Amino acid sequence: MKIFIISTIILIWLTSLLILAIALTDIYPNNIFKENRYMVGIAFITITGFMKIAYNKVVK
Repeated sequence: MKIFIISTIILIWLTSLLILAIALTDIYPNNIFKENRYMVGIAFITITGFMKIAYNKVVK
């Protein structure tokens, strides 16, 4: 169970990192995150904070 939760945390974080990379670069010319780069950055920081809290609860 512990490995499943940690794997899920890693998958969610990597997905949010990919969305952040897409939003901040011009790899795709018509991406949907281009207008909301600021919000995507704040969401990434927030998700990272929640993942840290969740990881600390799972490890202990």
